[in-house]
Amino acid sequence: MNIKLNLTPSQNLGRHALPEEAHKASAQGLPQDKFVPSETRGYAPENRLLWDSWFMQDKDGYRLYHLDAPMDPDPETRHERAQIRTAFSKDLVNWKDDGFALKSGPRGSWDDGPIWTGSTYKEDGTYYKFYTGRNHRDGQTQRIGLAKSTDGINWERGEKPLLEADSRWYETDEESPVYRAFRDPFIVKNPEDGKYLMYFTAKTKGGDPTYRGCVGLATADSMEGPWEQKPPVLAPGSIAEMECPQVLKKNDKWYMFITTKGANYSPERTEKVGSQQTGLHGWVSGSPTGPFEPVRGDGVISGNDSNMFSTRLVEDKDRPGEYNALGWYMGDREVLVDESKREAARETGRAAAGAAIGGVGGALIRVLEKGYTLSEPHPVVWDESGPRIETGRVLDH
Repeated sequence: MNIKLNLTPSQNLGRHALPEEAHKASAQGLPQDKFVPSETRGYAPENRLLWDSWFMQDKDGYRLYHLDAPMDPDPETRHERAQIRTAFSKDLVNWKDDGFALKSGPRGSWDDGPIWTGSTYKEDGTYYKFYTGRNHRDGQTQRIGLAKSTDGINWERGEKPLLEADSRWYETDEESPVYRAFRDPFIVKNPEDGKYLMYFTAKTKGGDPTYRGCVGLATADSMEGPWEQKPPVLAPGSIAEMECPQVLKKNDKWYMFITTKGANYSPERTEKVGSQQTGLHGWVSGSPTGPFEPVRGDGVISGNDSNMFSTRLVEDKDRPGEYNALGWYMGDREVLVDESKREAARETGRAAAGAAIGGVGGALIRVLEKGYTLSEPHPVVWDESGPRIETGRVLDH
């Protein structure tokens, strides 16, 4: 399979040039004889497509869950064949595939169609996986369900879904002209009252019908419910579709992250941001239920030059309160990295994956970002304006 995106070189922390533009390097003082052969980055099970992913710390490492489908010349077919697969790593780089974590339910069940994105929460020795399901009877309707496990690998699913769109606040299939959405549940326990908060992506009511993408909310006293839906906590009115919400607390503030494509921007949002940016977007609030304001004014955390989608922030098990970002590569792309910067940074526990602006010290290596694979972990730096993903650096391994 050969999936390519026509992306421009990143100016971000020194993704210096794309290989096809290597001739430009000499103009920047980069001798051509420093180029050496490619190496490959990205994790995915052999001959499989990997996309939306989520993580949890487990035992002495990290448990990855991701959407999975067979390799296909047309990757868009994956959506109708999606299942959830799992892997384990001690360093967020080297992954052991543990096979399927959740497949479609038996014929006639509420989730006998494709299984889509969710989140996993562990409490008192039990793993709770919240996920999106569809069935063959009303194929486009998205519902949210729950499965439980004692080991994070083998799961017992519920016979009925937990939630489907409440028409008081969210568009149902019948009401939604474009971008049906009620999916991607993400769970947080509110430290203030002990209640569980479920964030999900949906379509709100009211406003321009094209740009009703929102993050909805449901609450419960226990993980297994009952869950009570509430009005949306984020509905900017300028994005057609939001995906993969994540909410976390950092520096006494609550941050909400979503992924979207630049093509989902309204004209007004495009003008405000300056361009259509595909990638991670963020909002911040003093409360887990909002109101949320966009980070740095426009909300863009990482955009087109990251080549990543469905990016998640993963807390470092060895550095509590510090995070690394991982997403899946949207298409095959080669970038040039300066190996000397990686080596020089190892003493600090991180390695630079890009040539620092202002000079290149070592050999430039062509690195292939292979589409539909998991990225390497990129450090997240926080300042007063919020988080910044250093896509030009990777966690040392």
